[in-house]
Amino acid sequence: MNFYKIKHISKIVYGLFTLLLVFNCSPKESAKKEIKENNIDIKKIDYDLNDPKDQLLIFEKIQGDISGKITYSYSEGRVFGIRPDKPDSLNVFGKEVFRYSGCGIKIMRLLENGNIETKSKGWLLYRDPKTNAFLSNMVNPYTGKEVEVPPFRAGIRGGEMTPLGPVVDANFNMESTAFNAPLNLVFTEMGDKIHITRHAFTKWFEKKSQTWRTEMTLDTYDVDRKYLTDRSYTHIPSEFHWTSETSWLSILKMQGTPGHMIWTSSGSTFFNKEDLPKDFIAATEEKQPGIFTEELKWDEK
Repeated sequence: MNFYKIKHISKIVYGLFTLLLVFNCSPKESAKKEIKENNIDIKKIDYDLNDPKDQLLIFEKIQGDISGKITYSYSEGRVFGIRPDKPDSLNVFGKEVFRYSGCGIKIMRLLENGNIETKSKGWLLYRDPKTNAFLSNMVNPYTGKEVEVPPFRAGIRGGEMTPLGPVVDANFNMESTAFNAPLNLVFTEMGDKIHITRHAFTKWFEKKSQTWRTEMTLDTYDVDRKYLTDRSYTHIPSEFHWTSETSWLSILKMQGTPGHMIWTSSGSTFFNKEDLPKDFIAATEEKQPGIFTEELKWDEK
């Protein structure tokens, strides 16, 4: 599930969260602090990389633009099935099941209480792993049966981040290590790049299949170091990657089958619809009519 399960159920997909607090110390004072957990040259970084508030500020600037500008986060991914109970045949042990393309459109703003609010919408289109064609139906390579793979769409929804994770308002049972806890980002310096990772473990009760589903997610972001040397940036560009280990997708009709799925994706955030791949725009307008013109706006308080 991804930015498409909380949002991203929204990331998912799509999917997840926003925060910003006002800090008591100045950039100059922060630069004097020692950083032991994250081995980065603090003299050139304008954030305290071990402060949960600064971590959330960095994370949310990566997700979008906190000045309120609309952004388009596009990704392409591959999904594999793993059958650890079938080690004798590698062709059965692991199979690429499908590929996909997805997008999340969002606006973000700083609230008076210091939190960041996000309004977003997202969708995902399945693709053939051999031809890359956009799909409505596919043959499950494990069962040999045709299944429907309708395009996934998360309607317009809002979210708010706090120092201890997102404000959660789900209409189903759900638990996650991302709730009531700071992000705990890990920073790695690689030349003029900073590599950032976060992980979470989640479970939720799916009403459709009447089963508990589980997921481990790992988000990674590669950013130019310069964007962490000046707090005035309202957006931090990145190349982002997402990996998830989760239960069999219910539409594959493999409930009770040993094994799990591995989802992977890579993408970037843009400021214009025209920067998205033309074939994705065309397929979206065919399969998800109106999603580009559906207005994102703030609720009146």
